[in-house]
Amino acid sequence: MTAAGAAFKIASAGVDGINHDADEQTLPGQRAGGDGMNLPDSGLNPLSFELLDTRRCLAVAPQLNEFENTIFGPDFSCDYECFRPWVESGCLFYSAICGEAVEGRSSILSVASVLLTDDESRERVLRGEINDTLLQPWRGGRGVEPVAYLSSVVSANASHLAAIYTSLAEDIGKFLADRGVKVQRGFCVATGSAGFRHLSKGGFIPINGPRYLDKYDLMTIDATTARAGIWRRVFGVAPDAPMESDTAHVVLSLPVSLGDETRPTDAREVERRLTEGKTERYRRLLDW
Repeated sequence: MTAAGAAFKIASAGVDGINHDADEQTLPGQRAGGDGMNLPDSGLNPLSFELLDTRRCLAVAPQLNEFENTIFGPDFSCDYECFRPWVESGCLFYSAICGEAVEGRSSILSVASVLLTDDESRERVLRGEINDTLLQPWRGGRGVEPVAYLSSVVSANASHLAAIYTSLAEDIGKFLADRGVKVQRGFCVATGSAGFRHLSKGGFIPINGPRYLDKYDLMTIDATTARAGIWRRVFGVAPDAPMESDTAHVVLSLPVSLGDETRPTDAREVERRLTEGKTERYRRLLDW
């Protein structure tokens, strides 16, 4: 079974929510400089930041899979062996930012990923027939265009997200250009209100139909609705007017709608877990 991994959903930006003990979620890599990238201060005061592109992210795919499983919880958890076929397919694109708050200890701060699948898989997910663990990687058949599945966004800082989106757009654009194909459509799952707002302002539209797992919003995007820079680049839309920033609407504080009783309990729980993770992470960095 090929799988994107149900951990990969769009959640409220602003946290990583993982245990930052020395032996957990540690990634190889050098300090900022060289292959790394200096970024504006996130407020966390790390010694350095490093931007990882798809190639380098896939080299640490098990750690990223564990990170996202921790963030998104049991509704979206995916064993790495289920996720591995996507890693090996060539159709999975990642970007992540890591940082050192303690020298020699690099932790995941922000991450985003996109999977290229096919239209049949997309339609089956949107109809509620399958979950995303059954999405098939794009095979590159004649006349079959890939479909983009925005599979995760977790960001600790708006400047992180801008750098991550730029890296993703570059990797996806090169892949498409090398194969002479275009992406015309995309879709995603939004697990909370902050993620929903972020996606909506970027051009995603909620569908009228089944909800994912009967709980979460399914959203679609195409060249006619795309407003965020990453999607206009992926779809090959020329920016004929100033674009809204990809990060202008990222929520970095407590979501205002956590107490909204009309929203699904599980979605509120995801946002609660994300917010608690951010608070705990800040506390630990201050303790250092």
